[in-house]
Amino acid sequence: MQATVAEVSLKYSSQMSYDEMPTITSPEEAAKFLRGIFDPDTIELREEFYIVLLSNTKQVLGYSKVSIGTMTGTLVQPLTVFQTAILGNANSILVSHNHPSGNLKASNSDISLSKRLRDAGKLLGIELVDHIILTKESYTSMKELGLF
Repeated sequence: MQATVAEVSLKYSSQMSYDEMPTITSPEEAAKFLRGIFDPDTIELREEFYIVLLSNTKQVLGYSKVSIGTMTGTLVQPLTVFQTAILGNANSILVSHNHPSGNLKASNSDISLSKRLRDAGKLLGIELVDHIILTKESYTSMKELGLF
């Protein structure tokens, strides 16, 4: 008797042409894009973690909320981040989370996660271009600070 198992299939279908997709080539552009996807009514309430999928020309292919946490933290698995990146056909990724406290300083766990994502991405050929910490009023680029 043959066992029945789930079929796994991959599909990627964009609703926009490449010419219409926004491009992110700087932390400023990243923060502007991220402000459009983070909910301004909850940015001071709880931490959330997003991944932005980028093409080889840094055009935005899509984004996904990876994790919703508490006032002081959120759990992120590299597996989930790269599963999303692979399914979305990303060449590189930008990740971001918010600090409800308004503090822009990266925590030790923020730095550790960024390094893990950078290293996992290297193995998969998917570059981590930046990790943006967003607050209600500002942002910081962990890449510009040399934290990973």
